[in-house]
Amino acid sequence: MHLLSICWRFPDRDACVARMEKVGWASDPPCPHCGSPKVARKADGHRVGRWNCHACKSSFNALSGTISEKTELPLQKWFMAIGPMVDAKKGLSGYPPARDLGLNQKSAWYMQHAFAPK
Repeated sequence: MHLLSICWRFPDRDACVARMEKVGWASDPPCPHCGSPKVARKADGHRVGRWNCHACKSSFNALSGTISEKTELPLQKWFMAIGPMVDAKKGLSGYPPARDLGLNQKSAWYMQHAFAPK
């Protein structure tokens, strides 16, 4: 997928989170901590995509349990890095993503290896 089309389709974090929810969960998600289906979307307005579990009282979102869960990199950069990696037939060097996305080499390398087949 071309980087510009990724930017248009996912202009902000809210759009990225909405896509992850749509792809990852068919309906209301189960709690990733206890597995309970008794969850509800959090009413807190400034934290988009948060859910509360009524069984274990924990909070989670679509990033919980994913490679981008505890990273400081913006979710949009993850989406922009995934597109070329998925399209590459023989893999990519870490330098183009680092240069194109304004990342350091170590972050680009981490992102590429997070998606590498195990």
